[in-house]
Amino acid sequence: MTLVRAPDTVELLEALAQHLVDLGLARWDPNLTAYPAGALPVVFFGQLPDKPDAAILLNAYNDDRTRDEATPDYYVQLRFRTAGKDVKVVERLADSVFRALDDRLYERSNTVWAGVNILSCHRHIRGPAALEASNRYTRPDSYTITTNPGATL
Repeated sequence: MTLVRAPDTVELLEALAQHLVDLGLARWDPNLTAYPAGALPVVFFGQLPDKPDAAILLNAYNDDRTRDEATPDYYVQLRFRTAGKDVKVVERLADSVFRALDDRLYERSNTVWAGVNILSCHRHIRGPAALEASNRYTRPDSYTITTNPGATL
């Protein structure tokens, strides 16, 4: 008998990063440590480096299995950062990711991101945009991502 397990945090975050790449919303390559200049933001984990200006930071802050061990809810913050002092640029980036990820908008569910079965994904917090010390805007949004490792999709 093969045991089916929920993804660990790293697997989920890497699947999300790859999904953003597949959607044409970001750049990420697990084999790169430096990225050439480009129009799309670069995905990072843990902490945002100073460069590049356009970036998306992914951090998981909870793995909740109290409702159902087989379909855990992961709480993930996406922090968006863009160059310049026009707040609309970071708002557009975050909103484009929201439209692509939140399954309630288009009544999508049961998708696969880089081999991880996703039962649902929705934004539960839309954070305020703020100017950071380096004069770039950031905006944090938080999503609930529910996986269903036993599903056949």
